[in-house]
Amino acid sequence: MTSPSPGGGPWTGTARLAGLALRRDRVRLSVWIATLTLLMVYTPNALELAYPEEAQRLARVNLLRTPAGMMMGGPMFGVNETDLGAMIANELMFTLIVAASILAILTVVRHTRAEEESGVAELVLASAVGRHARTTAALAVACGVNIVLAVTMTAATVAAGFRVADSAAMCLGVTAVATVFAAVAAVTAQLWRTARAATGAAMAVLAVSALVRGIGDVIDNSGSTLSWFSPIAWAQQMRAFVDLRWWPLVLLAAVTAALVALAAALEARREFDDAIVPSSGEHPGAPPVRGLFGLQVLLQRGQVFGWAVGLFTAGLAFGSMTKSLLDAAEGNELIAQLLPVQGRDGVYTTMSQFLAAAAGAYVVAAVLRVYGDEQSGLGEAVLAAAVPRWRWLVTAVAAATAGAAVLMLAAGLGNGVGAALTLDEPGLVVRLTLAGLAFVPALAVLAGVAAVAVAVRRSWIGWLAVTFVIASLYLGALLRLPDWLLDLSPVGQTTAPAEVPVPAMIVMVLAATLFTALAVGIYRNRDAV
Repeated sequence: MTSPSPGGGPWTGTARLAGLALRRDRVRLSVWIATLTLLMVYTPNALELAYPEEAQRLARVNLLRTPAGMMMGGPMFGVNETDLGAMIANELMFTLIVAASILAILTVVRHTRAEEESGVAELVLASAVGRHARTTAALAVACGVNIVLAVTMTAATVAAGFRVADSAAMCLGVTAVATVFAAVAAVTAQLWRTARAATGAAMAVLAVSALVRGIGDVIDNSGSTLSWFSPIAWAQQMRAFVDLRWWPLVLLAAVTAALVALAAALEARREFDDAIVPSSGEHPGAPPVRGLFGLQVLLQRGQVFGWAVGLFTAGLAFGSMTKSLLDAAEGNELIAQLLPVQGRDGVYTTMSQFLAAAAGAYVVAAVLRVYGDEQSGLGEAVLAAAVPRWRWLVTAVAAATAGAAVLMLAAGLGNGVGAALTLDEPGLVVRLTLAGLAFVPALAVLAGVAAVAVAVRRSWIGWLAVTFVIASLYLGALLRLPDWLLDLSPVGQTTAPAEVPVPAMIVMVLAATLFTALAVGIYRNRDAV
């Protein structure tokens, strides 16, 4: 077992470590807080603009009462369903919970297991730092961020004209669930030896919780017994703007406390840089890794599998909403404007674009991993051999693009199966699967942009590209953005299956090649670190 540093208790140095973490993450955390708060500012105005009349709101409520709508939103309690506050709680709360929980998971793992993996924690422990100080500091930072989010999001909601108590309940529910998953990350950081495994395990718990909540609400649109097995449902069952009740917060607080106690017990049992779950070790019978591209594929295969399952599920949900979305578009001019092409093909195109935008996040993350490995020193094992640095970057772009093809194949297949089952047209499975593959050139452009971000040591450039693609899809029509700006989005320029823009796809391939070549030129001529 580890032992506390001489001259102090198990929590010695917690405040200093929390302050250090805040200084290191001040920009990152500020961007997250500002983005989620601005979402609370934007959404009420957008919904009021899009659905000014009672009949239009009722049409949207009916759309979200479908199984797919409940999976992506929340339970429908049958009371005040067309009230703007109830619509916001039902449609936005799940998205905010997932986003805030991802932030909490990344924050805790970053300042616990990731620091042990990189060697930073070893330097910290050389001073008077207690056994539980690092984990406690990470949890304190995550909780502090959640408190700030609760305040800013509540203020934004109240400023939009909503009741204080309901607004506070909704936002506290969101941040309370995020705190639960911060504690989950503290546990997984003790169980697994690598930051990637710890993050993946915590994200898997979040995904299972979302799935259980969704299935439970489909069984009973006010929340079934199954729903209560997910902490996400506890926050939604506070019933903000419908029939407010505060007691589910007690459940969230109790589970958080239990998980924190478990994390402390596990941390006390393990050695520094070790884990409760033993490493699988080497596999003597495994086939050798062939070349850099094979190594990149091997490193990314776990993420590709997880993203493929997620996008297939999302595609299945989207496809099952086809008929409902078409019916809603007939009675709502704004929804019709959000569909780039009128008719059924316009629905398929819009759904495929949203799935491709999500896949873009994987592509950028996969390429930016080169920069992360470079910073942590993990890439030195590869580059110490007779391997040109530029090939390491190029193979990362190639592997990310190949992964994108797998993701869009899964997304298109899910979309096709969902639409085929809804409309009883089996031919849609092949058509929409191929339509998904048409977005690979667009994702290759994002991979090239991410390579440039690696070359200039500015990872935010890659994430800015993903943000632009998503914002142009969600907000372009609503904010009446100029056409020239929307045309810069490679995903927006891909309109399959309504139309397969072969010239545009060729331009995208050339753009991806040029971005990658530019990245190579910069990367090979700069210092390694």
